[in-house]
Amino acid sequence: MDDVTDIAEGKAMLGSLTDKQVEVLDLLVMHRTTKEIARELAIAPNTVDQRIGAVRDKWGTVNRKDTARLYAQLVELCGKPLCDFSRVDADPALPDEADQDLPVDPVFVLSDARPMERHPDWYGAPTIEPAGLEAFDAKFGRAGRIVAVIVLALMMAVTLAATLSIADVLGRLI
Repeated sequence: MDDVTDIAEGKAMLGSLTDKQVEVLDLLVMHRTTKEIARELAIAPNTVDQRIGAVRDKWGTVNRKDTARLYAQLVELCGKPLCDFSRVDADPALPDEADQDLPVDPVFVLSDARPMERHPDWYGAPTIEPAGLEAFDAKFGRAGRIVAVIVLALMMAVTLAATLSIADVLGRLI
């Protein structure tokens, strides 16, 4: 579908959508998969695909990507905020923009890698409790981590010394 530049036409196209289709499209422009959208809206994945298909039929787009791109363009054209970004999969002919927000402190923090917590109502799944190093840090703090590193290093040194002494004894026997 060609780019829409007329505000009235854009508002008419957005007005043709149901509230449920808008919910799905809002998540689609954030590059969510069908399963992710279904979980967030507590609907079946097939329902998500049906809503996207209905919009594709209304607008004459050929795939999900084009539908999301057109929706983002229409929302931006009509002056509504769209999830703090202005384009979905920008035209590949345009040069890449280096407008990524980088953290002030480039040091990796364990909490950066933590999985997102799930809402307890999603298919009855409980929220995710901290596990592994996160649970260790929550219980013992930074000092506990330092002590654990020192204890592990000593254990490795003792294991290495025992292995070398066993190898020496076996070498003398042969």
